[in-house]
Amino acid sequence: MVNTGALTTPALMVVLLLMYIGASPGSTGGGIKTTTFGVATLNIFATARGRRRIEFSGRELSNLSTRRAFAAIVLSLIFLGLSVSVVASLEKELGLMPVAFECFSAFSTVGLSMGITTELGDAARIALVVVMFVGRVSALTLLVGVLRQVQATKYRYPKEDILIN
Repeated sequence: MVNTGALTTPALMVVLLLMYIGASPGSTGGGIKTTTFGVATLNIFATARGRRRIEFSGRELSNLSTRRAFAAIVLSLIFLGLSVSVVASLEKELGLMPVAFECFSAFSTVGLSMGITTELGDAARIALVVVMFVGRVSALTLLVGVLRQVQATKYRYPKEDILIN
């Protein structure tokens, strides 16, 4: 058994990353999923090489898969940032790293802790329950469920390239 409270900051950062990526699709684990991370990584390399398509193992990945992967990553990072901010503001006496670790662990439904769970108040625990739910279901899935009620438009605007970075 590893005492996560005794880990160094670099080791904690690696554990946070692994928890954030989480499990593979179809499992009961949370996180952004290994395939989402894989698609995002492949997209980064394809973009760096100047390619318009993402190819892997003799297949081309669809633009929809790429867009969903980046939407899932951005939404999860925004949600995790908000959850760390909420729990940190509710539990001012605790350090940022233990609070972030607790939120990432809840988001990924890992079950690890730096030993602060028993010190959390009721409001912070409820916030972590919400984080666990969103981490398991996915912020993108929840957003799609809410916004799918909007009717699709039958027209298209002209395409435009914008300057990025």
